Amino acid sequence: MKSQYTVSTYLLDRLSELGIEHIFGVPGDYNLAFVDDVIAHEKLEWIGNCNQLNAAYTADGYARIKGMAALITTFGVGELSAFNGVAGSYAENVPVIKITGTPPTTVMENGALVHHTLGDGKFDHFSNMYREITVAQSKLTPEHAAEEIDRVLRACWSEKRPVHIQLPIDVYNKPINKPIEPILHKPVLSNKDALDKMLLHATSKINSAKKQVI
Repeated sequence: MKSQYTVSTYLLDRLSELGIEHIFGVPGDYNLAFVDDVIAHEKLEWIGNCNQLNAAYTADGYARIKGMAALITTFGVGELSAFNGVAGSYAENVPVIKITGTPPTTVMENGALVHHTLGDGKFDHFSNMYREITVAQSKLTPEHAAEEIDRVLRACWSEKRPVHIQLPIDVYNKPINKPIEPILHKPVLSNKDALDKMLLHATSKINSAKKQVI
């Protein structure tokens, strides 16, 4: 891994922390550097697919077995190709993290005419589409990347449905602090004595009832 801790490293470490061991997708000009980081990560394995739709369906199957999955595509054409698969995951409550490599922030803010767009200088067409099939979304910035990554990933975990993260190519390598707390808080342990008392009480009520209805 790189000596400097970056937004990319943070995101990948969080994915690993959630039990993800493989990341699926298709390389593209807006995600190549991020894919390099995936390949270099010691706990993750990059699985390249022949197209983005296959990547989405592969991630869906992986999530059904492992509990959660992630896939990477490039902006525009890549995320459009993956749309059907992610929509299926949404319909069937499958937690998939869709990561989209996007053009630089300045390019999008200035409405520049670049490839993989509709040629109208607007960069939110595709992200707006993904809002309909994801439970949380974020376009990462250096200032709020950590909290946004954690927010979106927690939503994916708790709601068991897809989420969408946009990672601009001028943000992925920005320095960031390492996480100091686990992304998922440990569940509060139940009180065994209280549970035993409640069970005895419920059993007594059932046994004393003339016509039990549960």
